[in-house]
Amino acid sequence: MLPVGRKSRLGRYDRKICRLVGYAYNRPMIFGDEYCVHMAPGFDPEAASTAELSQLFENAQCISRFHSSPDNRFIEYMGDSALGRSHCYRLDEDRMIEINDSFLRAPVVIHNKVADLISFQFVSSVKRSEFLGEHKNVHDLGPAIIVSALPGLELTYRAPKVNETIRHVVVYTTLSNLMERMGEQPEDYPAWLRDILEGRHDQPRQRVLFLEDVHRELTWSFFHLPVSGRLLNHWMFAKFHELLSIGLQVLKNNQAYLERDAVQTAFPRGDIIRRASTILNREYANPPTLPQLARHLGISETQLKSGFKSLHGATIGQYIITRRIEAARLLLNENRHSISEIGDIVGYQDHSAFSRAFRRLNGCSPKAWRRSHRH
Repeated sequence: MLPVGRKSRLGRYDRKICRLVGYAYNRPMIFGDEYCVHMAPGFDPEAASTAELSQLFENAQCISRFHSSPDNRFIEYMGDSALGRSHCYRLDEDRMIEINDSFLRAPVVIHNKVADLISFQFVSSVKRSEFLGEHKNVHDLGPAIIVSALPGLELTYRAPKVNETIRHVVVYTTLSNLMERMGEQPEDYPAWLRDILEGRHDQPRQRVLFLEDVHRELTWSFFHLPVSGRLLNHWMFAKFHELLSIGLQVLKNNQAYLERDAVQTAFPRGDIIRRASTILNREYANPPTLPQLARHLGISETQLKSGFKSLHGATIGQYIITRRIEAARLLLNENRHSISEIGDIVGYQDHSAFSRAFRRLNGCSPKAWRRSHRH
């Protein structure tokens, strides 16, 4: 669940928000009951007006209840087979964990009211729908944290993707609790977050921060709980503080990098460029465009091009071609696909373009390569 934003820049969640009233930070977090309706064929929640969305929920089904007092237990919701499954664990009035491992089989819209909270959504991979091309590939950009801050009372709507596994863990806490965790050095954190906490900005904000690949299994234990009974409450408290600490540290690290980058802008940090390489290694057959890749890595196109050339000694375009031809050689050796099929698999719709690229890097045609490497 992603409790903020009109439409996420990842394109994975569709959301509309209607501003209601201001909110004071010394009040407890509001996470209202969630209601769900099935979408009629052709209905587009992103294009619908606020009035149309409100009318849609006149006879909505309540799928989770959060307004009652916390009692340190799991709140199970989305139990309908068409909706998938998810759990929430309310630790107290200021803290909550959501564990989502669902597969939606029918298009739905979900809404609830939220206020005075910040969430850190840990996802093992970020699926980028705007990268979908003719081949309908889904691009995996690795583990990330989606940070969402809501300083006022908001009415949220979301329409999760269907026929796609949704797996994430979200920690929720109040903005006042977050201020206490940040301590006496708020300047270490991003300006957009400080503006919200200090009352200078009252609109929802959201940021996507990529993690290292080593963090991909950060939330694995939530889907394979190692304890039960009385120990579960203690375990959840410990994991809540662990994930919140990691989220805050990532925010601090990102802010420190941005401050360094403002002084030294010629070449971005090496791990950012290696992240680009990881993406291209996986998605060479249908890669993101240069503007898309730069935007979602948080650097400029100029920085991406110069940093990539400095690290690899090749342009991004040359790197993609090399990866495609490397993959083509392996497929040719397997001898399970025709040459035209292999060209299509590695990203070439034009057979002659595939043959030219292959010959340029290997000195022979794909057909000659296959013939010379038969066992």
